[in-house]
Amino acid sequence: MPFDRGLHGAVACRTIKRRSSVALPLFCLISTFGVVHNAIANESLTIVDARVPAADKEGGDLPLTMTITNEADSADALLRVRCPVANFSERHIVDRGEGAPAMRSISNIPVPAKATLELKRDGYHVMLLQLRQALAPGETFKCAIVFQKAGTIETEVQVQK
Repeated sequence: MPFDRGLHGAVACRTIKRRSSVALPLFCLISTFGVVHNAIANESLTIVDARVPAADKEGGDLPLTMTITNEADSADALLRVRCPVANFSERHIVDRGEGAPAMRSISNIPVPAKATLELKRDGYHVMLLQLRQALAPGETFKCAIVFQKAGTIETEVQVQK
């Protein structure tokens, strides 16, 4: 996982400055390059049409679906989702082995290079677990979607009927 070069990079630069005047310029140059790299990666990956069904009470679980377009030359992976309306989230795939289809938890959702991936109930999707509140149709909330290469992208989620 890439080093967080925001505030942590600045603090690390100050710490290194106290210890070594030679390492500081090199570390700060690498740290700054990483910030630019993450900004470019976010521009090549977009999220649209993020949505969940309405929920009349707290405590339940809901599927979060969305469309992810990766215009980069390399594949990426959805690692984590953080939403203020749920305590947890899991990445799932629907397994169509023998018998009835079943959801299976997976460590990440692969996002192919130069492709559009639709997360939907009967394929790859994210489950929001243990809702903290009821969700009425028409409401919106923001979620942080964390990718292996593109970093964190905030997206607005629409509550549907």
